[in-house]
Amino acid sequence: MINRSILKNIDQSYSINIEFSFIRNNRKEGTSLSEERIKPWPENPYYWEYDGKPMLLLGGSDEDNLFNHPDLMAHNLDALVKHGGNYIRCTLSCRDLGNVWPFMKVNGKYDLSKFNPEFWSRLKRCLKEACKRDIIVQIEIWDPHDFWDRGQNRIWSISPWNPAMNLNYTSVDTRLKEHWDQHPSRKPQPFFLSPIHKDEVLLEYQERFVTKVLDETVEFPNVLYCLDNETRAPSEWTLYWAEFMRREAKERGVEIQLTEMWDPWDLTHELHSVTYKHPELFTYTEVSQNNWQRGRTHYERLLWFREIIKKHNGPRPMNNVKIYGAPMPRQPAIPELNLDRFWKCIFAGCASARFHRPPTGIGLSEEAQKAIRASRVFTSSFDIFHCEPRPDLVKNLGCEVYCLARPSEVYALYFPRGGKTELKVEGYSGGLKVRWFNPERATFTAQETLQATKDIVEIRAPSERTWLVIISPLS
Repeated sequence: MINRSILKNIDQSYSINIEFSFIRNNRKEGTSLSEERIKPWPENPYYWEYDGKPMLLLGGSDEDNLFNHPDLMAHNLDALVKHGGNYIRCTLSCRDLGNVWPFMKVNGKYDLSKFNPEFWSRLKRCLKEACKRDIIVQIEIWDPHDFWDRGQNRIWSISPWNPAMNLNYTSVDTRLKEHWDQHPSRKPQPFFLSPIHKDEVLLEYQERFVTKVLDETVEFPNVLYCLDNETRAPSEWTLYWAEFMRREAKERGVEIQLTEMWDPWDLTHELHSVTYKHPELFTYTEVSQNNWQRGRTHYERLLWFREIIKKHNGPRPMNNVKIYGAPMPRQPAIPELNLDRFWKCIFAGCASARFHRPPTGIGLSEEAQKAIRASRVFTSSFDIFHCEPRPDLVKNLGCEVYCLARPSEVYALYFPRGGKTELKVEGYSGGLKVRWFNPERATFTAQETLQATKDIVEIRAPSERTWLVIISPLS
């Protein structure tokens, strides 16, 4: 965890020097595993608590399945920690060169009843190394993109789950096809219809796999679970596995944090309602696909979703395990767009913000490292965990501006391209201290003083570039 005692105002320039240290201490005597595990923070469940303290998850990595890239994993974890990051994505995917599959091969075919020790060793090593550094790992059980052949990428053709590639079943025994070239968002693969088709042969091996995932991972307190990546499978699929994982985890004496990631970019789509309408199964939400949206729409959909989950059994964390930097799929990332979406997620009160891997995100590039460091410095400089998005407190004067606030105590603003706004400082007329923050340098400028008149103060950015600012009453 970040030790707030190391946050020091160096001089009147309000530069902040932070030594990022995330190495875990030994568990305190008398502290149970359940007390240490990541879970929604009781004081404000829109954010996470880890090891008894609120935590904002910030991250980026160059691959989504770092565990299956051991050399890259070590480099990414160290670089992430160095710059204040504490969050990675972990798809249980095996489609890249050098990856290993979770099953053993026997006489040229896979045996789904025999697990490959190397796969599970890599996974546990990743979780262990992340845990040492207080890095939260969001595991995704299934990725539909691993279950179809797209052009030259013949992923399904070489998958152990393909009937032609294993010793355990055939296309006669199950509903699975040996050839599948349909994009998962257009036509669900029969693999993701097993509970509906009552495909008992396939279900047996799917359940064995999910059970193994839990057996190997539930001991780690730094793990979040997500069922799928970008799924459009029927809700019956999601509910089946959510109930299965909850039941299995309960038998192990663990309450897991679980969600689903739906494919539609529009958070008002009915599929997203499956998550927020079942708080007994899903303890947090995944809003990553909203990160294809831009500008005010991107931000306003997050605020809409924030309010809708509040109405369904109260607040839960809203995670962004992937923030895209590309205008559209299959296009390269534009760093400025990726950075803007990143900051908007934070200012919408989201619990996590992580740059997606290249090419549609900036991963853990130099730009991403600078942004993670800057966001950690900035958000550690005020009490973000008791703030909430307050667009009603800022007036649009020809520019975009976004506000997080705990009225009468602190106001944080984000200006993507400079400009000015009128800020309502409710119930307060008097002097205010203003500290402008340059995210490119991760430093504060000298403190300014402004005077509020009838609860209003005009705030003008120093230039027409990206600025953030913290405003609070003079003590």
